[in-house]
Amino acid sequence: MKSQSTTTKSTKLPTSPLRVVPPSEVKEKRVGETSKQTRGRGDAETGRREIPPTPPSATAKPSPATRIGEPPRKETDTTKNTTTSFPYKPLLGFGIIAIGLGLISQIPVANSVNAEAQLEPAPNSHRVLYTEVPGTLTKFFVEPNQQVDANDEIAIISTEDMDQEIAQSQAELDKATSNFESASSQLNTLSAKIQETSIQESLITKQIQQLQQELTNLPEVEKFNQEIAALQSRIIGVRSQIAGSNETLARTRTRLSRYQDLVAQGAIALNLVEELQDRETSLITQISTQESEINQLEQQIAAKQAEIKIVTKSKQEELRILQNQLDTLAATRETATVDLSAARQSVSSQKPLIKTLKQELKRKQTKQQTHQILKAKQTGLIITPDFHKLLGRTMPAGEPILEIADLSSLVAIIEVPQTDSDIVQNGAQVTFRPLEPGLPSYTTQLEKMELVMQPDPSQQKQLLKVRALVNNAEQHLIPGAKVYASIESEKMPLYQKVQRELMKLFKWRKYGWGG
Repeated sequence: MKSQSTTTKSTKLPTSPLRVVPPSEVKEKRVGETSKQTRGRGDAETGRREIPPTPPSATAKPSPATRIGEPPRKETDTTKNTTTSFPYKPLLGFGIIAIGLGLISQIPVANSVNAEAQLEPAPNSHRVLYTEVPGTLTKFFVEPNQQVDANDEIAIISTEDMDQEIAQSQAELDKATSNFESASSQLNTLSAKIQETSIQESLITKQIQQLQQELTNLPEVEKFNQEIAALQSRIIGVRSQIAGSNETLARTRTRLSRYQDLVAQGAIALNLVEELQDRETSLITQISTQESEINQLEQQIAAKQAEIKIVTKSKQEELRILQNQLDTLAATRETATVDLSAARQSVSSQKPLIKTLKQELKRKQTKQQTHQILKAKQTGLIITPDFHKLLGRTMPAGEPILEIADLSSLVAIIEVPQTDSDIVQNGAQVTFRPLEPGLPSYTTQLEKMELVMQPDPSQQKQLLKVRALVNNAEQHLIPGAKVYASIESEKMPLYQKVQRELMKLFKWRKYGWGG
């Protein structure tokens, strides 16, 4: 019973919509009692309470997996399962579809702008043929819309009217030759003058240097300075003698004053006073003589100093005269040097000028003798339609005759609608397909975008003109032709591309929709 209860408790079969019908009521009752006992024991042993099984429905069908003698299995009511299943299956399906569409809309797709383009000659591809000399066009070798190569003969121009130009060129050559000869002769004269002036400057510079040395140590001045020094020394000696005589005179006068008082008192004889008076007189005379000597010596010194100034001034005047002569020679030399430089520059400039004038005269004389043949300057197509009207016309130099266009490269002018202008970028790849079915496609890149929108001929749309250079080396394309252009742009999500197309179609922004 224990093993049977354990088996009954642990065995859980899958839920089935069918119900098990036992073979008899007795068997069913026994099985029910057995199940109750088993559950009771299981509860006693495990301490858990089991929920009694749901009684089988009278309408349930027997399960194929149930055999007689086996314990009844748990059954699931089919009606109950059906009513309690997930009720939002339609919404789930719509959600899955919406998510799928959202993911698809994020897939980047290629994007391009399609438009028509017109071919034009490339910039700087045109070359105008001009007359090189005055004359009359007498013959053409080409026709309009004819392909020519560089150096092909185009026309013949007569040059009989160049006599006056040749005479003028000859006069210019003669004048340049005369100027050249005059400047060349002046070069020798100026060079000799500069050399002579430089020699004189060198001699006078030496005299000035010698005189400057003499001024610092003149013999006459040195002699006078020595004599002045001797006289000044003599004056010092005499002044020393005068000082001694003045001291003696002062003592004598002191003694004389004292002796006079004594004579008045009768203490000494009068003759002593007289002797002192005689000595005083002698000292005064001596001092006066010495002072006169000093004056004479000072006069002699002044005279010698005056002689020094005279000698020095004479030398300085001589130095000034030499310096003026040197300055004059330097100015003369500088002027001659400037003139020499100008003469050399004139000679230097006259040489290539004379050469050019000779070549020009020879060229004009050659052109005068024969007709000038005009040749094409480049390979290309003659695009001037009516140049034959110039035959027989006298034309000045530099007059245009016809125009040759090099069609190896063409410019495609693409008119992009304003609604697509925001996705067109410089450098974008563009493919051109000619209208002619037999011509190949051409792939290149955008090179220029104009900054201003222009209206189309109907004045209803605004167009952005962009340009691209097309390689036309095989000459399949011609100016003025139309081609289809496809300009590649960056990839964008599918939803964004659809949104752009709808906005362009229905013009939603006109009504304030679309951001």
